[in-house]
Amino acid sequence: MIEGAWGLLGPEFLLNTRRTRTLGLGASVRRFNDLAVPGLGGVWYGKQLLLATLGVAVAEAARSQGVKVQNIEVANAIEALACWLAFKSNGWSSDSRLRGNTKLQGKDDFSFRRVRQRNFYVTQPMRMATVQALPALGFVESDSARFNAFCCAEGGSNFIEQATRNYSPYKRSVIGHLTKWVLGDSDKLENSPPLIQALSPLDSLSEDAIQLLRERLIQGGIESREDKKRRGNALAWVESLRKNRPDRLTWAQRPQEISEDHWHDLQAGALFFEAREAAIATLDAAEVHIGNQGAGQFLSLKHQVPDSLAQPLEKLKFAATQYLDFASVDEDAKTFCQESVGDDPASILRKLVYRDGHVLRLIGDEIKPGAAFRGSITEVSANDEDQETPNAGDISLPEGISYRVRNLYLLNLDMHGELDEWLNPNAGGGEA
Repeated sequence: MIEGAWGLLGPEFLLNTRRTRTLGLGASVRRFNDLAVPGLGGVWYGKQLLLATLGVAVAEAARSQGVKVQNIEVANAIEALACWLAFKSNGWSSDSRLRGNTKLQGKDDFSFRRVRQRNFYVTQPMRMATVQALPALGFVESDSARFNAFCCAEGGSNFIEQATRNYSPYKRSVIGHLTKWVLGDSDKLENSPPLIQALSPLDSLSEDAIQLLRERLIQGGIESREDKKRRGNALAWVESLRKNRPDRLTWAQRPQEISEDHWHDLQAGALFFEAREAAIATLDAAEVHIGNQGAGQFLSLKHQVPDSLAQPLEKLKFAATQYLDFASVDEDAKTFCQESVGDDPASILRKLVYRDGHVLRLIGDEIKPGAAFRGSITEVSANDEDQETPNAGDISLPEGISYRVRNLYLLNLDMHGELDEWLNPNAGGGEA
């Protein structure tokens, strides 16, 4: 959920969310991802955590001096500043760790009063991926899951100190300089290498900050012992993969770092994700069929299901059956898969379209275009955790495993100084 004064539903966000198909399974998605790597959220490199924690700390410092600001707008502003500084330093080259290439180019007024404005930066900042991780790792404290309710914890203050103590922009601490920026007392920004190095997502965390982050990943904050153990075991596993780089892993090979229960939940999640993807593929096929009907676009459930939907429906039934045969650790996932099996294709489609309701809608016995209908297969988001994993190098992981394992692998690469090489495997391969 998006909260606060910045990041509300503007036009750019509506265009994206209208093509999101959660199918009423958002809670199941979160549960299986939490069972895989508890508390990680969408984090996949260390600077995401630093920028968000800085946002909370600087907002607190500014409020203590009488300025009315919210955590969200300060964190988003610091993130926008960090990306702007990084883009200016790298010649506006695209990088998975940066956002806002189009939004930020050509902007030269980076006063806080300007940067805090709602449409200045992207509508889905990286901060959104940290909402679960910050309290889970003990960087913030809060009785609420709302980012605006976060208070910087001792662990967060230590993290900021370790990450920024070697940088003194204009003979100030980083947090002190950013606080003055928020207060409107200083707009000195782009000509400060220490500030660029401290904030830029392209520059790794210091060794001391990495050591603290690794300890937080293992020890965590206020979490159950089992959650801490699972995340620590997952970190040990991806470290083993980093060192050994196996060619291929299957579900038949449980790593020694992962317990049987944990491995079972990882596999159950993979089977659920496969069934969900098969459901989306079926809805895509129905959308294309309806889009090809010309005028009077609809699909009647009173007649035989079109041949073009036969194969997607069979794949859905197979995937749902696999999940039901393996495990039913999540009741919503179980109900969804039970709805996706049976001998009546029309019944499966009816329940599936009812779950959709945005791209396709059910009116009586007819499937008709919904508000987000396009009539062709386009990219549709099924992930509600606000952070996609970049595609670059290969990671050997069992098929369908939670994206959080992949993200933890990348975070571990980052902590070992190997993320740049993974993101840019061909860098430096040209002529000198």
